[in-house]
Amino acid sequence: MENKFYSFEKTSDTTADVFIYGDITSYEWDETDVSAWGFKKELEELGELSQLNVHINSYGGETFQGLAIYNLLKQHKAEVIVYIDGIAASSASIIAMAGDKVCMPKTALMMIHNCWTLAIGNSKELRKTAEDMDKIAIAYKEAYLSKVNIDEEKLDKLLEDESYLTADECIEMGFADKIVDLKPNSSINQNASMCLYKLVNKLKESEKDKIVQVVLPEDSIKNIIETSMKETCKEFLNGTSKGKPTGLYNEEKKDSLVGSFLNSFLKNEGGF
Repeated sequence: MENKFYSFEKTSDTTADVFIYGDITSYEWDETDVSAWGFKKELEELGELSQLNVHINSYGGETFQGLAIYNLLKQHKAEVIVYIDGIAASSASIIAMAGDKVCMPKTALMMIHNCWTLAIGNSKELRKTAEDMDKIAIAYKEAYLSKVNIDEEKLDKLLEDESYLTADECIEMGFADKIVDLKPNSSINQNASMCLYKLVNKLKESEKDKIVQVVLPEDSIKNIIETSMKETCKEFLNGTSKGKPTGLYNEEKKDSLVGSFLNSFLKNEGGF
């Protein structure tokens, strides 16, 4: 099937992203549908992984299919990190409980409720259906109870009330582990850290060009970076000519050098 609303994508040799953006069903009649069989097949094709990022935006669907996907994820050797991108409702919330970590932005929701069905028959058959549903509830409640920090009585009340839970409520009760902050941090410290990060990477790349096919220990790379920075600063201050200095200590060129440096710095958002 092409253009599925769920997808598997390897982001490196040992990590992959999975997007569950459709209904949880037994048969994939529509491009939005997700079945346990299809999920298992594509998960196996990813091979060995150390981390699996599962993104969920689903209203849920069939309980048994949700439980099967939950168990597939729980049995997987990789660390499973779940991200609630929009909503994890009904059986999709069961799948979310498979995460070693569950992350939610404050703009996401989780919805949990008791399973329901349609039934016809005489009174005996209807009573049997109700009893069966009580047993099914035992299974999916185990998924929640393995994650949350509330007792079963509190969980039962939430399920009976068909509860929509905010990210903060999920954190408080243990349905989720972390609030994801989607707002970029524009603080001075963050900008300064980014500038230093870019500088170090730039210097590393520069030294890689000079030392082709040679793998250096981390301490050696640090020494190269420190030496390069010291030489650059020394040249900027003192100049490089054997005669009259051409750096900042040359009063004739001091102003123009400073102006040029600042212009370049501002133009390039920090000079990197």
